Amino acid sequence: MQSPDQVSLRITPPVIRRATERDADAVARLACHLGYPADTDTMRNRIRTVAASSGDLLLVAADSSDTAIGWLHAHAAQLIESGFRVEILGLVVSPVARRAGIGRALVAESERWAAGIGAEAVVVRSNVQREESHAFYPALGYHVTKTQLVYRKPLSGGPPS
Repeated sequence: MQSPDQVSLRITPPVIRRATERDADAVARLACHLGYPADTDTMRNRIRTVAASSGDLLLVAADSSDTAIGWLHAHAAQLIESGFRVEILGLVVSPVARRAGIGRALVAESERWAAGIGAEAVVVRSNVQREESHAFYPALGYHVTKTQLVYRKPLSGGPPS
């Protein structure tokens, strides 16, 4: 059974727009669903930095009250080994708003941006634990190209994660 929020989202589709600093609180709350907690001030600073970068795209899906109920962050990069591409670095939709086409709309907008800047491909990595995404991306035409491990080394003064 659908929740009232899901039904209303199907009737009134969210607006896809670039994120602004005023979205910091909602973006921070949504980031927690991915396992990346951040306070509002930290997120506001991150949004400010990403928004100022011509190589980054940060979108939100906003509901009828202009509150972010989903976001997508993409980054353009020229790689020596594989050419110019855009990578979707993060995508999350509020649990109450899932299955309403919001993720699909965010991805479609990032693909339009990627095509507009001349990217050769859009790439996305998905944690093996995010089982929903393993059906989501193939349904949008994405194909598994490899599996990998990710290593991280915090630099002096940087937070471990």
